[in-house]
Amino acid sequence: MKTTLSGLLAAFLASLVSGQVSAPVPGPPRQAVIAPDGNSNFRLWTNTAGKTLEATFRGVENGSVFLQARNGFVHRIPLEALADADRRLAMTMKPEGLGIPRDPGVAQAAAIIDKGVLMGLTKAGQKPNPLASDEQFIRRVYLDLVGRIPTREETLEFLNDSSSSKRGNVIDRLVNSDGFTSRMYNYFSDMLRIADDAQKAKFYSYQEWLKDQIARNRPWNEVVHDMLVADGKMLENGAAGYLLRDRGMRLDNLSLTLSTFLGANVACAQCHDHPFADWTQKQFYEMAAFFGASEAGERLRPGMALRGLREELGQQAFQQARRLFDVNSLSIKDVQENDLTLPPDYKYKDGKPGDPVKPGLVAWSKDDHRLRCYQAVENELKKSGSESRLREIFAGWMTAPDNPRFAMTIANRLWRLVFGVGVKEPVTDLDSPDDSSNPALLQHLANEMVRLKFDIRAFMRLLCNTQTYQREAVTAELAMGEPFYFPGPTLRRMTAEQAWDSCVTLAIGDKVDQFKLKRADTYAQVMNMTGTDMSAEVIKEKLTAMQDMRKSAAGAFGFDGKGKAGAKKKRAMARARTDASEGEDHNQPETMGGLVLARASELRQPERDDHFLRMFGQSDRQIADSNSEEGSVPQVLMLMNGEAQGVLSSRQALAVATAEKQESAQAQVESLYLSFFSRRPSPEELKSIYADIEAGLKPGDLAWVLFNSREFVFVQ
Repeated sequence: MKTTLSGLLAAFLASLVSGQVSAPVPGPPRQAVIAPDGNSNFRLWTNTAGKTLEATFRGVENGSVFLQARNGFVHRIPLEALADADRRLAMTMKPEGLGIPRDPGVAQAAAIIDKGVLMGLTKAGQKPNPLASDEQFIRRVYLDLVGRIPTREETLEFLNDSSSSKRGNVIDRLVNSDGFTSRMYNYFSDMLRIADDAQKAKFYSYQEWLKDQIARNRPWNEVVHDMLVADGKMLENGAAGYLLRDRGMRLDNLSLTLSTFLGANVACAQCHDHPFADWTQKQFYEMAAFFGASEAGERLRPGMALRGLREELGQQAFQQARRLFDVNSLSIKDVQENDLTLPPDYKYKDGKPGDPVKPGLVAWSKDDHRLRCYQAVENELKKSGSESRLREIFAGWMTAPDNPRFAMTIANRLWRLVFGVGVKEPVTDLDSPDDSSNPALLQHLANEMVRLKFDIRAFMRLLCNTQTYQREAVTAELAMGEPFYFPGPTLRRMTAEQAWDSCVTLAIGDKVDQFKLKRADTYAQVMNMTGTDMSAEVIKEKLTAMQDMRKSAAGAFGFDGKGKAGAKKKRAMARARTDASEGEDHNQPETMGGLVLARASELRQPERDDHFLRMFGQSDRQIADSNSEEGSVPQVLMLMNGEAQGVLSSRQALAVATAEKQESAQAQVESLYLSFFSRRPSPEELKSIYADIEAGLKPGDLAWVLFNSREFVFVQ
């Protein structure tokens, strides 16, 4: 049955009344009634036929008035259809709340979310924050949706836009931009531990496959399904990289799969019954049995043709030849027999060490087995030949719309991405959703994800259109373990990728998204082999191609120990700009001060330890969700004296060059403030800076000051 907004609204309001989130606390009458999105000023509007509508005023545009009813629905009514008094009033009123929505359906869905947040706030005796200013909004929404600050020109275009629908318009533009792909790739690569190097191979095919899924807006359930059922070589099927990332560690991969995609905290159950949850070790192994018939590909053997090749090539080259075989053995396939057994140290009464384990599913409630996704698994397991399709059966269950946790987990993760805190924390533990700060809201977000058919763009668009998102940030430090009811987003530090991409934007402007790193096809062409390629002559050709490929990679991204290119490296960089994208679009990265100015998503995954990204908190991709937003002394020193600071304060940087073109000192200062903070300086700030300008402060010096300010590195 098709899910509708009206049906979701009814279910959501019922859950609010049922006690999961209580109704407003009784008390004296308020001065104004709160609308579904937190607005006040409900009034009765009358048309020329005498019919009335209780609604808030959203704005007037193109001869129509936009009114939002209590159920969140936005009505577009021609001005001439209103009674004379209401028509005159509409022409004089200022828009309430967020102005005119670009899509009334999105506005209604956003209002339902806002109503749930407002109910939670009311129960806790709290009030929502005021709406954020346009300056705060434009910087926040760029950082959240495309992972960088807006350019000076992008900020001015938005601030100078007088239309009532400009916020909705910019949200739509950003979620459909290349920057959105980069932003979401950075998030998912930390979540999925995506790295250039793993299992003695380069995981370029996996990286570019994921970027392509995001760019094409593949539904999240389909993306995850493909990762779980992928087979063959990773060189030929990038989706296989997910399981091959943990080749030989079947149980560890399952633990990560369950916590990442289902919020199931099962790490303890891998070795013993979980002490705080209902998971048992037997249940964990029953889940792992769905992968018991999956095997990593067999290692290719060089055979008779390579006898004596060690002497001919030398030890180092021969080791490279062995690496060639290692890369080609990175594959996965399903067989006819499930070989998983209980571990040798198994000590519970429901089995003995070495017992074969049959596949089985965990359930979070006694009613879960009635769900269609559970019944489908039971039916499939009864069929003959199911052993070779166990991964497919498991993937179908896990990504099903009615799985109790799949939609909820990704919805909670994306909520945390833009609000700074999940409705349920941590996002990897959803075993008890009722322990969240707002259980009804959490369930509603899961329902919305299903209604939107796991469309990540549509879901992010919806969240950013809520009044909750567009409120002023909460600046108070959150108490450990205390629930957060979302009077607004939290004030939070930029991620490493946001900070780096913002630096690149300040240096080269909107060219930040032009360079796309393409390495998978070249790598696969050089490394891929078949059973007929085992001759010594073919191996020699492959080794020569591998050597040329390494030189190109070192030229494009090989810095010295300080993260800065030396003279030889600079020459190599110039040559490698084309080589790095051989066979592709031949796009070239910008360089300045010896740094490659490309998006974090288009650089090494992860970067070297001494790079800006790593020092600012980019994870080493060994542990899922391990990016850090904590400050450190080396980080402060890097901001003050590092290569990025040198680039941003130089006259080559676009932000500084643009400021220097301004005719007056005030215009120069305003230009830099707009570039760094997306706002103009206050009179007090101007007065203070004028004194410094008279003392010799240059635009590059002011850029250094702004770059090192707390305001620059925080999302507010």
